[in-house]
Amino acid sequence: MALTIEQLALVAKALSDPIRLRILDLVKAGYDELSASPPVACCSGGVCVCDIQDALDMAQSKVSYHLRELKQAGLLHETKQGKWNFYSINSQTLDAFLQNMHMRYVKDDERESNP
Repeated sequence: MALTIEQLALVAKALSDPIRLRILDLVKAGYDELSASPPVACCSGGVCVCDIQDALDMAQSKVSYHLRELKQAGLLHETKQGKWNFYSINSQTLDAFLQNMHMRYVKDDERESNP
């Protein structure tokens, strides 16, 4: 999937924040690996705001802001179950971003020698 310059910039901006990278790590892992505590019982079906909030010891409003940035960039899927929102990685956007960056900014001769 080809991404526009604007889409590439949106993803790059979302990935440029260390907090958002930590959130992506947590979502990929499925639960807080930074703490000894298991995920909150309400969220046993996936990663929700409360899991991330607890893992990063961050206010809900700040977590929601970062989740919104990641969703707007297309890096997260959001699934609603009742009053809970669960998050997962959108690997299609991440793959497209990496492929587009490689095609745009790696020299042709470098691409041929590093398939």
